[in-house]
Amino acid sequence: MRTLGFRTHILLAVAAAAALIATLGRPWYAAPPVLTADEERAIGELHGPVSQLTEAVSRWASEPTGTTGWDALGTWGTVLAAFAGIAALGALGCLLPATQGVAREALRYGALAALAVATWKLLDQPGPNADLELRYGAFVAVGAALLLVTSGAPVASAPLQRRRRPAPAFVAPAPPPAFEASRSAPPPGP
Repeated sequence: MRTLGFRTHILLAVAAAAALIATLGRPWYAAPPVLTADEERAIGELHGPVSQLTEAVSRWASEPTGTTGWDALGTWGTVLAAFAGIAALGALGCLLPATQGVAREALRYGALAALAVATWKLLDQPGPNADLELRYGAFVAVGAALLLVTSGAPVASAPLQRRRRPAPAFVAPAPPPAFEASRSAPPPGP
């Protein structure tokens, strides 16, 4: 099985961090629709928790309206973007042998913190839970954070690169001593 290379993981980590920041401009939460009295009492319609859940799940992926991540999360949106930015800078810093030691820790902890904040805001939305329901921006953010962690982990755990020293100049070996018949006896032979 072929694995992805070091630079490919860096590219994926930077792209995931950019996607995570971009999802903050998409809808994360929206108010659920309110049922009128006529809809609740319609004959042949069941309005219970299961039907409400299935309708909500269809709105999670298909509803383009709602409050963006920047507006809904407030300060936590800035924190999430900062963690993604730290992870992206750490991934790029791993390309240089001089900064790889520090950069890989920034990548590792920035990615884990971004995943923690995104998952936390997916599970615990701001305000009362009955007032808001999820939209696709929150799910894409968690997916991007997962990609950031899974792409950044091989980069952060890669062995440290050493600075390449220039190869020493080639020095030709001295020629072997030539046999001179006048000065010595010939080699023994049969």
